[in-house]
Amino acid sequence: LILLNLIYDCSCLAIPWDNVDEEFLRVPRKWDASSIGKFMLWIGPTSSIFDFMTYIFMYFVFCPLFVSHGVLFNNLASVYSGDTLAAMQIAYIALFQAGWFVESMWSQTLVIHMIRTPKLPFIQSRASAPVTLLTMAGIALLTALPFSPLGPELGLGALPIEYFCFLIPCILLYMALATSIKKAYVKRYGELL
Repeated sequence: LILLNLIYDCSCLAIPWDNVDEEFLRVPRKWDASSIGKFMLWIGPTSSIFDFMTYIFMYFVFCPLFVSHGVLFNNLASVYSGDTLAAMQIAYIALFQAGWFVESMWSQTLVIHMIRTPKLPFIQSRASAPVTLLTMAGIALLTALPFSPLGPELGLGALPIEYFCFLIPCILLYMALATSIKKAYVKRYGELL
């Protein structure tokens, strides 16, 4: 978790050099810090929804399918024993942690692009090259980490390619929901932060 946050924080270092939408530069604005609290009450639960979705998917579907031949973690001891049980538990935990680790980095990093502008990200408004490069580098680094020699040292298992068949639609749905909530927030309060 500390490594995840460290890499995420490093990918945010370029935010001060981000592009600002032209309409924000036309008229000086007074920033109201209380808007951050209101906005987080709107957008914050969205991330939690997708984390819970990932937990449920990894625990009930993915790990049993790819590690334990359909057996849930809590039931491993009733099917396996000894060294086999220990190996299954370690593999299950490593795959579960890697799945959440990667999903978490993708979602928390891409949401930067969703909330930096009231416009549609990547289409109507693009982040600066440094922001885009650092956020994509952070995603690439954390996605590769479970496959590296450091992955097992951190308790992460290599993710089967099928995992990305879950991850990509999940992240696209997350981005769509975050953008929709952002638009509803702007409609309700008249501006984004």
